[in-house]
Amino acid sequence: MPNPNTFPIARLAASALPLIKLFAAVSALLLLNGCAALAVSLAGAGAGAGLAHQMNGTASRTFSEPFSKVDAAVRIASKRMYLQVDEVASMDGGQVTKARVSNLSVSVELEPLSPNLTRVNVVARKDLLRVDAATAQEIVAQIERSLGAVELADANDAANAARGGKIDNAKYLRDEPVNTRKNGSASKKKTPI
Repeated sequence: MPNPNTFPIARLAASALPLIKLFAAVSALLLLNGCAALAVSLAGAGAGAGLAHQMNGTASRTFSEPFSKVDAAVRIASKRMYLQVDEVASMDGGQVTKARVSNLSVSVELEPLSPNLTRVNVVARKDLLRVDAATAQEIVAQIERSLGAVELADANDAANAARGGKIDNAKYLRDEPVNTRKNGSASKKKTPI
């Protein structure tokens, strides 16, 4: 039987094997680099929407509102979405709200970053390994929507306080000509709209 090392094709294949391995490794790195570019562009799209989504299923958003307003918005959003709140606990410098809905356990973390800046992190878990990122994102969106209701209520409270706590029932008046025969000229009478 002839020696395989004497054949030129066998020697070429043996010497090319390290080059083939190197080519495969470089190709894998290039493919991973493409994934990184895709991840960066998706992160940019999420940042444009004001919502950051991490690979672990956490939806995050930082609001330029005080902690108390964001906390009130979390309570309003929880009621709107029929979340069953199990526990509200203090954590290092913030608060964690644990709730349930259907087969999900939800965790809403509030972290005050400054007097007028609050970060919200939401995780919705099906079990130990599976998360529901879409539900976590919707909870953050509902908190943002509820924050508008809190701001509207604060504006109404401020307006009531400015009026001395009384509701102003004044009606707008418009000028409407009414004929009177005193001196033959028409006078104007104010009538409610």
